[in-house]
Amino acid sequence: MILILASIIAVFLAGAVSGIFAMLVIGIHSEERRVLRNATASSSAGIASRRLLRTQTCDDLPARVKARR
Repeated sequence: MILILASIIAVFLAGAVSGIFAMLVIGIHSEERRVLRNATASSSAGIASRRLLRTQTCDDLPARVKARR
């Protein structure tokens, strides 16, 4: 009985430790992405790539209204 309880506690603690480690890795990764994204926002290459990725296709454009004369 003691061996079963010890194994359950060991599995719980291992899961908690691996979960904390995973959250730490995910947090570091997201912080690095945030820093890199802000660093490229001010460069001309970052501005150009963001402008290129933001371009609209014909499907996204609203219907044009003809000018009345």
